[in-house]
Amino acid sequence: MNRRRFLLQAGALAASPALAAVSEAAPGVARESKHAATNAKGPVFAALDDFVPVYIKAMNAPGLTLGVTDAAGKGGEACYGYANLEKLQQLTPDLLFQIGSISKSFLAIVLLQLREEGKLDLQRPVLEYLPWLPVETPYGDVTVHHMLTHSSGLPGDSPLFPSNPTDRYRQSWKPGVRFLYSNFCFQALGRLAASLERRPLHVCIQQRILDPLGMTATSPVLTEPVSALTAESYTPLLRDRPNPRLCPLSPASKIDSDSGAGAIASTPGDMRKYMRMLLNRGQGGRHRILKEESFALFAHPHIKAAEFGPTASYGYGIAVDSLEGHTILRHTGGMVSFMSAMQLDLDAGVAAFASINAQLGYRPNPVAQFAIETMRAAAEDKPLPARPALDDPAVLKNATEYAGAYHAPDGKVCRIAAGENSITLQLDGREVALECVGGDRFVSTLPEYSDFAFLFRRAEAKPETDAVPATTAPAEPLPPPPLLELVHGARWFALNPTVASEPAPARYAAFPGKYNNDSPWMGSFHVVERKGQLWIDGETPLIEIGDSLFRLGNEPESPETIAFFHIVDGRAQMAKAQDGDYWRMTTEGD
Repeated sequence: MNRRRFLLQAGALAASPALAAVSEAAPGVARESKHAATNAKGPVFAALDDFVPVYIKAMNAPGLTLGVTDAAGKGGEACYGYANLEKLQQLTPDLLFQIGSISKSFLAIVLLQLREEGKLDLQRPVLEYLPWLPVETPYGDVTVHHMLTHSSGLPGDSPLFPSNPTDRYRQSWKPGVRFLYSNFCFQALGRLAASLERRPLHVCIQQRILDPLGMTATSPVLTEPVSALTAESYTPLLRDRPNPRLCPLSPASKIDSDSGAGAIASTPGDMRKYMRMLLNRGQGGRHRILKEESFALFAHPHIKAAEFGPTASYGYGIAVDSLEGHTILRHTGGMVSFMSAMQLDLDAGVAAFASINAQLGYRPNPVAQFAIETMRAAAEDKPLPARPALDDPAVLKNATEYAGAYHAPDGKVCRIAAGENSITLQLDGREVALECVGGDRFVSTLPEYSDFAFLFRRAEAKPETDAVPATTAPAEPLPPPPLLELVHGARWFALNPTVASEPAPARYAAFPGKYNNDSPWMGSFHVVERKGQLWIDGETPLIEIGDSLFRLGNEPESPETIAFFHIVDGRAQMAKAQDGDYWRMTTEGD
């Protein structure tokens, strides 16, 4: 699942009783920590054993691996569910899970160590270290600091070396003023560390972090031999479309990677050692991994990072947030078929790592957060928190809000009928049950309607212009803006049957279609024309900014673009996006 589709589906957090692909979750298999004062049978793991099996069943996760620790090393590991669905092989703590972008914190630590040794200046322009980097910086020099904090203004998911050797990635705004998560920058930072050390990045991580911490099971690079030690992992059976939460799963492709953006595979036991070092602010047992000054830079909230939450900022390779007045360090990781979450409460001195062996559009943050809240309560001799509630997509509380007749320009009518907790779409003589996957976004399980999400679109919310006096009680939340239309791919239906739209420019006829890349990272996408505009997967608008060149999304300064090439028989045969090249596939509708 590429990042574009993940961001669209990330709001899906709910469950449905329809799951038959995943059996009842296996009971927790906990292993006592050598340092545990309360072992895996204590109150903390009793609470986790009560929650996690329910969570993984509700979220369609084959299995979940978990490690918790405090600053003294007390804690343990537990596994739930399956390492292999076909064989019903139970998950065990020795199996590796790919931790994805949590790896960025490891790379940041290596770079801070190089700074301590006088080999690296974080405020120096990165092009002075890597003059070959294919970028243009018209808004100002990009420093190592800017790259570490995702504030460079450079693209997010572009390959380090573009397929056209003459291409350059262009900066979109002044460095340091805005956050845009950039795997590209961390790929470059990985090359920077390797260049300064004159050895591969994975060797740097092995010798500078893993060996001193005794993380003997962890691999800092993904290779085929490492895959043999890794849990089987899964993706949705149909990867070219939005899926309901409890969709059928299929074994995922194996990948090799040495990327600085995320190429570490680890176990819950090894991640406990890593988190213990972070809880001790760089002190790892007998070895200090980071000086206190360096750890302060690592954990400093350098820039606001709304992508990680409304109160979150970003440090160096780690998000910085707060919870009940406590400083929280956290990060997630998404791979082709693994999803991970790490959370640390620095003030309470507790931490948790959780990972699932599937790519389903979410990270197991609820498990990691529940774990640290439970550990904190137990340490403070307070009542343990209640088990988190899980939404059910089969229960739609505001179903009646969507009911009505929606009219298409060709005269067809799409009716939405509301039940007590659900809605049904009546179209083309068919009744289609819709499942909410976040906000006003719904999916169908019927193949004929599953290529695209059904999106209910609303009027733009009016800005609040009246200031509320400080002595006035907080106002009631404003009702959501009224619904205007329902869209599905190229089709659209308006509540007001008189609504019309301008026709698309004739040149746009060359661009709609399905485009594919064989990489498991990239997959495919559809371009459709609706209401005179082009859309990716029917959801992300394309704004024309040049000859066959479009910007993804409405944000004027976005560095993410897509261009179409090779017009043959009136159809573009190739789309070049920032994350790579895609080629047209001839489908039934062409």
